Amino acid sequence: MSQAVLTRISKTVLFSSMFYGNIVWMNNSSLSEINKLWYKIAKSAVGAVFNVNASILDVILGVPPLQVMSRVITTKHYLKVLSGINDIHKNFILTQLKEGNIMVQLHLKDVQKFLKWRTTSWKNEPDALDNDVYKNKELLSEVPTKYYKYTKIMMEKFTEAIWQETIENELMMQGWNQFPTVSCQQLSMPRNISREKEVLIMSLFYENNLLNSFLFKIDRTRWASPVCICGSGDQDALHLLTSCSVVNGQIKKKLATLLQACNQDNIENLSNSVIAILNCSRHPEFTTNCLEVVQTPGLNLKTKITLTSKKSK
Repeated sequence: MSQAVLTRISKTVLFSSMFYGNIVWMNNSSLSEINKLWYKIAKSAVGAVFNVNASILDVILGVPPLQVMSRVITTKHYLKVLSGINDIHKNFILTQLKEGNIMVQLHLKDVQKFLKWRTTSWKNEPDALDNDVYKNKELLSEVPTKYYKYTKIMMEKFTEAIWQETIENELMMQGWNQFPTVSCQQLSMPRNISREKEVLIMSLFYENNLLNSFLFKIDRTRWASPVCICGSGDQDALHLLTSCSVVNGQIKKKLATLLQACNQDNIENLSNSVIAILNCSRHPEFTTNCLEVVQTPGLNLKTKITLTSKKSK
């Protein structure tokens, strides 16, 4: 089953059921076990053998973290309520705010974030709101209803803004100093591609793959060398796409041009190849050219290995 099908099933069956009534029951504690389940689904969709950073899996599949989706869905609910004139739910929210309900305060903080994002980042928007609206939640009841209206595309872009902020904070805490640009756009693959080739392409988007460079890093007794079959450098994703002498020169040239354009930097300056390749993954020509690389005759990329436990060594 392809990653596109698995992702679509998750969105239509798992997520739609899971986020029903999320404003009532969903919190960080209840999401813990669900996140474990989603990680297994995401890892299976990508076809990874080794564990992959969960944040990177989300970026590959174009699926925001569950916490981000929950926040956006809750924000949409509040926007609908606050846009009402004499809505009983609106009066309830304002009453709970005055009584110091912590959950309502947190939810309204995201409403403030949406309003600020909308008036500063979205095209053809109404005039900016008074800055006091972003500081005092009680003033939200005085905001004109037009500011609470939204479209599907608008919320998708707002989701990406929240997601970008979240992933940068998470990866920064893990010691990263470069971050991928997130997108809710589903990863596009060439038509009629086999599952094996699809998995090989996606393995170029994360470090813990089956290329010689990573295998040598985790077990030097089993994998003798990190060097590519071409002999001109360590076999990692960036080497295959831009340097390997076995790969067609025109394909490498196209991929180098795409990588430079998507990252707005020269190949030599792309210190984090995972980020550089991820940032190019949504370009319509990128995966097509990656397919040409992974099916290059003589490259003999691994599609599976036998895992051995430490006890058996």
